[in-house]
Amino acid sequence: MYFGEDSKEIEDGQVVDTAGSWEAGVAGATPGIIMKGDPEVGDQYRQEFFAGEAEDMAKILSLNESVTVAAGSFDNCWQIMEWSPLEPEVVAHKFYAPGIGWVLEMHVEGDLERVELVEIRNE
Repeated sequence: MYFGEDSKEIEDGQVVDTAGSWEAGVAGATPGIIMKGDPEVGDQYRQEFFAGEAEDMAKILSLNESVTVAAGSFDNCWQIMEWSPLEPEVVAHKFYAPGIGWVLEMHVEGDLERVELVEIRNE
């Protein structure tokens, strides 16, 4: 479960915006699910919900993707599509590797961004 988020935009060392912050049970916000424990392709769910502030959604696209990023190659990755009705022009596909977690994010609608895992540290 995902019970809230403390978002801060910082400029010159000062917090200038906290939009997107929420806490389940406060002002109508409800908890969501970041990652299902036993997903099936096609499952769709709410990751967070605070009306007008945080309304992220997710859908399981695949459970057996192969992904190569700077940190290495990974098999049996889960591919999840994420979006928000608050920003319908932005859609991202995220890939999660077993035993590692999030390894790649690609925006497929909106600003075409790519964020990938570059190093795994065992500290």
